[in-house]
Amino acid sequence: MSDSKEKYEPKPIKSVLKNIISQKPLKKGVQQIKICNAWGETMGDHILSYTNEVRFSHNTLYVTLRSAPLKMELSYGLDSLVKRINDHLGDEFVHKITLV
Repeated sequence: MSDSKEKYEPKPIKSVLKNIISQKPLKKGVQQIKICNAWGETMGDHILSYTNEVRFSHNTLYVTLRSAPLKMELSYGLDSLVKRINDHLGDEFVHKITLV
């Protein structure tokens, strides 16, 4: 009598999760979260404390700040901020930062 159940080899959870995350819709969402988190990781806690919202759409990082003077100060160095965030991410995801 043969067993009709297939035998499966156990796989490491890391490889299973990697396969799940690599699916296009999920990969895009995870990537957007990493990009948004890069704002706080590169700018530090002080700037992050004045940040209301960070979202990423169409290669643009939209950052809502609650301090007009900080927004003005950061607006002078947006190109260097784009480079800093992309360096942190290891790829050219962000083409532009818009301060709101």
